[in-house]
Amino acid sequence: MGIKSNPTNPLLHHIDCRPDGYQGRRIREDFKGTRAEAEAYYRALMRQPSEQAAALPKAPTIKAIWPEYERHCQMVMSPLTVKDLRSCWRNHLSGFFGGLQPKMLNRKLIEQYQERRLSMEKNGREGMNPVKPRTVAKELHYFSGMLNWAVEVDLCDPLPFKIPRFPSKLTRAPKARPLTVEQIDALLAQIIPRHRLSFLLMADAGLRASEALNLRRCDVEYERGLIIVKGKGSKERIVPITTERLGIELATRRELSPADFLSANPKTGKPYHSLKKELDQAAKKAGINKHVHQHLLRHSFGTNATIAGVSQTALQDILGHSSAATTRIYQNYAAEYLVGQSKKFSALIASSAVHMGVGNTNSNTKK
Repeated sequence: MGIKSNPTNPLLHHIDCRPDGYQGRRIREDFKGTRAEAEAYYRALMRQPSEQAAALPKAPTIKAIWPEYERHCQMVMSPLTVKDLRSCWRNHLSGFFGGLQPKMLNRKLIEQYQERRLSMEKNGREGMNPVKPRTVAKELHYFSGMLNWAVEVDLCDPLPFKIPRFPSKLTRAPKARPLTVEQIDALLAQIIPRHRLSFLLMADAGLRASEALNLRRCDVEYERGLIIVKGKGSKERIVPITTERLGIELATRRELSPADFLSANPKTGKPYHSLKKELDQAAKKAGINKHVHQHLLRHSFGTNATIAGVSQTALQDILGHSSAATTRIYQNYAAEYLVGQSKKFSALIASSAVHMGVGNTNSNTKK
């Protein structure tokens, strides 16, 4: 739906729209005039009231558009991203923007939302522990995505302004602190047995949490030692079974039916949503004094694979990065790790030098 120009007559335009929303009446007609005049007429049609408007859901409102957008997201986003998007909408965006039509939005409203969210605690009350700009930026990113989609499917006109953003220094993600091989081993020793496979898929094969938790028996080719992973945007990639311990863990699921999840909740038969709680507990028991989260396991795999000498091209394919620049970040992480490890050697040499008296000016004797 929208405006289509006649290729043989530049003054003739076909207009196709639904003034009352995607469930309402559909208007199709030809308009004679310039493109600008046709666009003005189209906008007027989309905003004109009708006798059917009162009897139909107000689809042009953001609250009415959002459910259709969620259904679209379920086809192109990971389950965890959709879950987070839905949570942001229900807990924050809906109450502020839901009753408005897209054409009612303006820059001031967006700034008011930013100010309101920044003055609130995570539980939604005014307080001394405000929400971080990065969190608010994520919410508005979801909101902007919905508006862009609504424009594409002709549910609203493009906004006449750009949604204001925070300075990048306020929204930049904190630098990852990958786990060493020894810390991965310590975590694995504390992980509940039923979660070992999901943990190893992230730590030893670099899968994202949603990829590891939603893997099915039919996705594993045991004879070839390969895992078929469906990643972002439903893109498939091939990941090798990288370690013996991962292979052993996968072998315990070999007799499952093809459609069965490899790590299903025995109570529901569905995959687990997250291992956050289990990772927190394991890190505490293992004595790891850093924030351990699911995506950190993927970062740790990329870093440790780089240290081990895996080529950046192969690593890019395994991780499913569309850009080599994204993979190169692990070279920086690996370099920092190696510098830190080299300090141990430096300390050993310094200790040995002191023990042998090297550099001790008081040890000189006169002949």
